[in-house]
Formats: sequence, C-alpha cells, structure tokens
Amino acid sequence: MDRIAPGSVSVVIPVHDNAGSVAACVRSVAAQTLRPAELILVDDRGRDGAVAVARRTLAGLGLANRVVAHERNRGAGAARNTGLAHASGTWVWFLDSDDEADPRFLARMVEAGTAYGAGIVACRTRRVGPDGTPREVDEPPWEREVAAGPEAARLLLRNRLRAYPCNKLFLRSALPAGVWDEGRAYEDFLPTLRLLLDAPRVALVDEPLYRYTANPVSVSARFGRHTFDLLAVAEDVRAELARRGLTRAWRAEHLGYRYLNVVLPLANMALRAEHRGNADRDTRAAVAAARGRTRIRDLVALAVAGWLRTAVAGGVLKLSPGLYSRVLASR
Repeated sequence: MDRIAPGSVSVVIPVHDNAGSVAACVRSVAAQTLRPAELILVDDRGRDGAVAVARRTLAGLGLANRVVAHERNRGAGAARNTGLAHASGTWVWFLDSDDEADPRFLARMVEAGTAYGAGIVACRTRRVGPDGTPREVDEPPWEREVAAGPEAARLLLRNRLRAYPCNKLFLRSALPAGVWDEGRAYEDFLPTLRLLLDAPRVALVDEPLYRYTANPVSVSARFGRHTFDLLAVAEDVRAELARRGLTRAWRAEHLGYRYLNVVLPLANMALRAEHRGNADRDTRAAVAAARGRTRIRDLVALAVAGWLRTAVAGGVLKLSPGLYSRVLASR
C-alpha cells in the first residue's frame, strides 16, 4: 500500500462483540473535523455480527477503510498489534469499539503533537454510562501542555494520566511492532509505561475529548481468573523500573501505582463479585492476595506522599476486611 501523506492519521478499531455500540463508534470517526486517512477494523472473531454492523455503517460515509480478520479470537492487545502492522499514517489512534470521541479529538491532538514535537499526545477522558449519561472525568487537570516522557510516566504511576491507548495519539514511527502485550488482560499498562519512558516529549491536551463507556461487564471491570493478571503486570512494572534504575527515586510513585491500580482493584473486583452472590475459591484467593500485599510501612509511606485516602483504604482492608467489604457494598 502507498504511504499516506505526512500528518495523516490511521485509526485502528479492534472489533469483538460490540454490535450495539460499534456503529456510534464508527460515526464518531466520520464526524472528526480532521478527517483520518484510513480506518482499519480488526475482526477479532466475535459472535454478534459487530463487524457487519460496522461495514454497513461505513457505507456512504466516504472513509477509506478495510477489515483485517484474525483466524481466531486473540484479544485486544493482539488486535491492536495487527492494526498497527497495517497502518500507514504518520499518527495512529487505537479507538475502542464501544467508545466515541469529541469531533475535535483528532484536530486538537495532531495540533498539539505537531506544535510540541511530541511522539505521544494524550487528552483527558470523560466517562459515560452505558446509556450515554456523562459521568466524571478520569484525570485531574494537568498543570502543563507538554512533559518530558519520564515525567509523563510518573503521572501515569500516580494515576494522573491513564494507560488507555484510546485517549492517545502515537507517532507511527515511535511504535515498535508487537508493542502491545498479548495473551493477558490489562495489556496496556506496561507498554504505555515503556512508551512514555522512552518518549522525548508528551503533549497533554487538557480537555476531556475522549468518551470512555463504563461497561460493568468489560474484562477490565468484572472479576474472573483474568483479574489475577494484575499481579503479573505489577511484577513486570517493578522489574521495568528496576531495569531503568528508578526503584529508589520513584518509590512513592511505584507505591501509588501498586495500591491504586493493583491491590485495591483486585480486592474490589473480587468483593463485588461476592456481593453479587459469586463467592468462590478465586474471589477468596484474590482478597487474600490483596491483603497479603498490603504492608503497614507502605501505608505510612503512602500517607506521607499525599495518598491519605488510599492509605486508609489499605489499612481497613488489611485489618478489617469485613468492614472494608461493607463499606464497598454501600458505595
């Protein structure tokens, strides 16, 4: 395929069992004020006809598009990697098929990336309910428009920047083949951390231009055996920071990541499953794993670093899991 003009955007959409939302997602791409050069749908072998819905929606929209099909279901990471392998634009946007974006998303992101010579551009994220009702913005306001890559990585670890690929624009030249983890859940955190650490500059667009659908049955929100992948990702993050000599200098950031993104979510998803009547060996093992990884000295360090609420939550989980469960059930 011929190379696309400089400044152009390839949009990659993994499609798997999202027939109810993929049409709105595709229309969101077509509504961009900066028109993408190509739309690549990756058929990850779902069963609800979502790819056919996307194709029907695309008819008449005038978007250059194609479908790349997997032979079997391989997961979100593999689907993004497949789409990346076929992308020819200067920039790549990995859009989730149950989400949408503000019509100005691409224009603002390309503008910021070009202005600052950034390899990655991120915007803030507006959560919406399954019925489209706007909810909270995930990220707090940013205090800058551009950051060095390592500083952006620190924001990620502190939960001030999220790991979602979908609220970011990446220079195609900055993405190695097979960049996204395959074969496990939560496949985006470690690759995003590495990309940020290696990026000379990251542009930060302080607007919630991405609309993330809060789906209670998504892999990242529901409990299952895949939830234990949080622990494997956490170990890889620890090893990555150690490899780069950042263990001591970034101790506070690493602690924040462990409790905000691993320990408490692991316990919360397991306990919510129990609240729905799905208690079993796995939910009990998950709560035990979360409590076993909660240390009083860590909680003191978290409080000193400014994560007082997180430290209190960890303390209640450690010392009184029954109370923790009751408080969680009331929220």
